[in-house]
Amino acid sequence: MIKRKNLKMISIGIFSILIFFSFSFCFIKNFETFNKPNNLEEKDNNDLIINPKTSSLIGVINLTNSWINGTRHYHNSTIPIEGKIFKPIPPYDSLSGYNVAVAVNGMIDTLYNATSNGLGEFQINYTIPFTLDVYSSHKIEVECIDDLGTDDIVPINFFNIDVNATSIFDITTIDDYPKIPGEDFRVEGFLKYDNMNGAGIPSVQIFYHWFNSTYSWPSNFFFTSPSDGSFIEDIIIPTNVFNQTISLNLSYSGDFPYIGDSEISIPNIILFSNITCKWNIQDKASEEETISIKGQIISMSNDSIKISNRTLIIRFGGIPIDDTVDTDSNGNFTVDFTIPSGIGIRSIEVEVVNTAGITLSSSTVINITAAPYTPTRDTGLPPFLMFSLIFYPILGGITAALAILGYRYFKKQEIESRVVNLPLESRLVNLKILKESGRLEESISYLFNAIYIKLVDAKYGRIRRENETIRDFAIVSVKELKLTPAAIYPFIQKVEEIIYAKPFKITERDFYTTCELFSPVYFQLTGYNFQLNF
Repeated sequence: MIKRKNLKMISIGIFSILIFFSFSFCFIKNFETFNKPNNLEEKDNNDLIINPKTSSLIGVINLTNSWINGTRHYHNSTIPIEGKIFKPIPPYDSLSGYNVAVAVNGMIDTLYNATSNGLGEFQINYTIPFTLDVYSSHKIEVECIDDLGTDDIVPINFFNIDVNATSIFDITTIDDYPKIPGEDFRVEGFLKYDNMNGAGIPSVQIFYHWFNSTYSWPSNFFFTSPSDGSFIEDIIIPTNVFNQTISLNLSYSGDFPYIGDSEISIPNIILFSNITCKWNIQDKASEEETISIKGQIISMSNDSIKISNRTLIIRFGGIPIDDTVDTDSNGNFTVDFTIPSGIGIRSIEVEVVNTAGITLSSSTVINITAAPYTPTRDTGLPPFLMFSLIFYPILGGITAALAILGYRYFKKQEIESRVVNLPLESRLVNLKILKESGRLEESISYLFNAIYIKLVDAKYGRIRRENETIRDFAIVSVKELKLTPAAIYPFIQKVEEIIYAKPFKITERDFYTTCELFSPVYFQLTGYNFQLNF
C-alpha cells in the first residue's frame, strides 16, 4: 500500500511540472506578441535582458501611433507621440501615474514629457528642434524618467522619422546709394536654415538676375561660403539700363526633399548716368588764401536724385588737390583748400569716383588775384638805407619806362584784336541778341557751334561730323589739333553741362563764366583776346 501510494504522489508531481512549463512557454509567446503595433520598429531582444540580481521588470512602454514611423517633418513642426504602459505578464494590467519623456537618438529630452493616465495611456506633443540634421534619420523612443530603484520600465519599440528645413535669405549689407550702370553693386548676407537665427547653408548655388518694369536680364550665379553659408558679392549692374531704377533678385532652388527653396528681391536701386554740381563757392580769391570748395552733386537728368555717399576727386586748375572728399546723404560736400601762387581764371572741377570706368564731372571757375602786400615794421635802422635811396629811384624810372612801353604794346594788341574780330562781328551781334533776349542756353550753343567750330574750321579745315558729340570734338581738339587740355576741357565741360541739362536754367553769371572759359581757347586759335562789348 505504501509503495502504491508513493507512485501516485510521483505521478502527480511529474504532471505538475509539465503544466508549469507549458504555462511558462505560453506566457513568453504572449508577451512577445501582445499589442505589438504594425509598421513600428521592434527593439532588439538584448534590450530586454534583465539581471534578476539587480532589477526586476515591472512594466513596458509600447508606442501605438504607427503612422508616424518613416514620415518626414519640417523643423519646428509638432508631432504627437502616443503610447501605453502596462505590466509584462498576463493579464497585462495598465500602469498609471508613471512619468515618461521623449528620447531622440538615445538622448532623453525631459522638456517633452507626460504622465500615464488610468488606462496607462499617454501623449507627448513633440516639436522637432532646428538642430536635427536633415540628411539623417532619427530614432524616436519614450523612456520612463521616474526613479524606480531596482525596478524598471522599458520601451519595447521605437520609430524613425526624417526631417527637412526651409531656407531664408538674411541680407546684412547692400550699397544703399545711387549707382551707375556698369559699376559694381555689393550685397552681403547669409543663406540660412529655417529662420534668421538658423545656421548658414554652406556651398550651395545662388542664382541672381536684374530686372525692372520693362525688362529682365539673363541670370548668373555664385556660391555660399563652405564654412558658414555667407556671401559677399560685387554684382555688375547692366550697362544697357535706361530707367532710373533697377531691382535685383536672389534665389535658391533648394535641395529636395531636405531643404526648401527661397528667394528675395532688392527693389528700386536708384541709377544715374550724368551729374551736375550746384556750386557754393566765391567768385574771387587771392593767392595763398584758404577757401571752402563746396557744393551739391545731383543727377543732371533728375535733380531730385542726390548723389550721396560717393567719393569725389577735386581738381584746381586741372591738378587734383591732396584730399578726396565724400558726399553726405544729400549729395553735399565741402573741403578747405589753400590757393597756390598764380593769378588769373582757374577752373575748379569735381569728379565722381566709380567702378564703371566712366568720367562724371562738373566744373566752375574762380578769378585768382595777387596776394595783398603786407609791409613789415622794422624798429631798427635799415642796413641798406643808402642803397635804397639810390636804387629805388632808378628802379622807379625803369618801371615807368616799361609801363609806357607796355601800355603802347597792349594798345596795339587791342587795336589788332578788334581788327581780327571784325569778321566775327555779325556773329557777336547774334550772340548779344540771344543773350539779351533771355535765351542763355541758346547763346552758349551758338558760341560753341557758330564761333568755336567755325574758328577751328577756318584754321585747321576740321569740321564737326554728325556722329561726333561735344565731348568727342573736345578730344579731337586736343589730340589732333594739339590745343591745350587745360584751356579746352573746362570750356567744353561747361558747354556740355548747359546744353544737355534740360530744363536746367542758367544765369548771366554762367554765361559770362563760359565766355571767360572760351577766352584762352580763342587766344590759341587767333592769337588775340576775345572781347565782348555787352
